[in-house]
Amino acid sequence: TGNNDLKLNVPMTGRLRKDNVLAYALPNLVKQILDSDVSKEIMRYDAVLVDEGQDFLPNWWEVLRKICKPDGEMLLVADATQDIYETANPWTDDAMKGAGFRGGWAELAISYRLPKLAMEKAREFALQFLPEEKVDLPKREQQELDFERCDLRWVHTDESCAQEVCFEEVLRLSTTGSPETLAISDLTFLCDNKNLGMNLVVALGNKGIRTVHTYDPDEDECRRQKVGFYMGDARIKATTLHSFKGWESRALVIYVGSKVDQKTLALVYAGLTRLKRHVDGSCLTVVSCASELLEYGKTWPSFESRLPANIQF
Repeated sequence: TGNNDLKLNVPMTGRLRKDNVLAYALPNLVKQILDSDVSKEIMRYDAVLVDEGQDFLPNWWEVLRKICKPDGEMLLVADATQDIYETANPWTDDAMKGAGFRGGWAELAISYRLPKLAMEKAREFALQFLPEEKVDLPKREQQELDFERCDLRWVHTDESCAQEVCFEEVLRLSTTGSPETLAISDLTFLCDNKNLGMNLVVALGNKGIRTVHTYDPDEDECRRQKVGFYMGDARIKATTLHSFKGWESRALVIYVGSKVDQKTLALVYAGLTRLKRHVDGSCLTVVSCASELLEYGKTWPSFESRLPANIQF
């Protein structure tokens, strides 16, 4: 801007951390620019729509308000149950009042994407593992008939053989097709262990099964992969649970490691709700190493324990 008065105002001490840059420094800088004389040249919009609002911070919202026309409209859509970045807590009643909102939240209680059985299991997971104050669960229309097939499978394993189990479960769906109409392009693998994900991609490639993935260890290349990642690709999709948030698939294999905390549990819930109902059926397989989730996994229609011989079940 050429304005030497613009500064990075960051409420912290010590070195500039990446998360503080995104949470404070960058929005504060943009806010200063929008409040300066140069803002006259910046386009304003009739409407500003924000999805995944639980991942937003109130000060981000305040910056967006400055690019909305005075007589424009803004919409914020959020689901605190999927608060994987732990950013929903700052949205207190006081913060909401100062953000231009009037009245309470308008609740969209009905889910039109999830198959009935998958929704029931996602609800059970949220009620059992997520904080009560953040649980906002979807419902199905009471008069809706449920004809679509939904195959749910839980495999409990150990990290020492998790990669092999994930490979076999992906291969099971990609070669046999369950449901029978399942195509390679329908299948998505999700895990937040990039090393395991990359090894799985290589193993599938050795079998002649092509994938589009976002597991490259080089961050710049990984960023490029995310830009080129789309559900219309004819190959198997493989990415992280974080990156798949907001997407959906009729066939999912999700890997969960042995260490789970509150953020991980919210991420697993988000993964369970990424399944999309389909007239020809849908399927969801969870490969889990987490002992905390074992008893819950046993309640799934299909459950199997795949542990090394020297590990007691």
